[in-house]
Amino acid sequence: MGTGGALSAAVEARDQGLVRFIGVTGHGVTVAAMHRRSLERFPFDSVLLPLNYTMMQNPAYAADFAALAETCGESNVAMQTIKSLIVGPWADKERTTRTWYEALTEQADIDRAVHWVLGHRSAFLNTSSDLGLMEKIIDAAERYEAPPNESGMEAMASRAQMSPLFT
Repeated sequence: MGTGGALSAAVEARDQGLVRFIGVTGHGVTVAAMHRRSLERFPFDSVLLPLNYTMMQNPAYAADFAALAETCGESNVAMQTIKSLIVGPWADKERTTRTWYEALTEQADIDRAVHWVLGHRSAFLNTSSDLGLMEKIIDAAERYEAPPNESGMEAMASRAQMSPLFT
């Protein structure tokens, strides 16, 4: 964000008509709080950050996410989310998707995870970089009616042995 940095280049590109919007992205458990600080310094058009069941079990992240959602709503900033299908880090497991983390792969689980994210009305759901998962995410989103209940999410998290990607 300093003089001559990436943000200056993005503003110049916007001023030249090369881009229409400027957003900020981040990862980790402090990203929501960092995005709020970024929005105090520059009127970004969007923020992008993780939203999934296991991350929101961290009380600090959940509180920061809620505060960011309020800030974004007040400022008309798009809130894009990623990592909706996270199971956890790959560690020594065989990689079965193109994601850099282990992801849910069964349609019923993907439905539950996608519907849970879509229940956060202030946020947009971004799809996965894995084409096989992307098709399943779009299928789940097309059938969205309501978010799943807490017990259903807890059961899935336990069965799939979900763990936070970021601690």
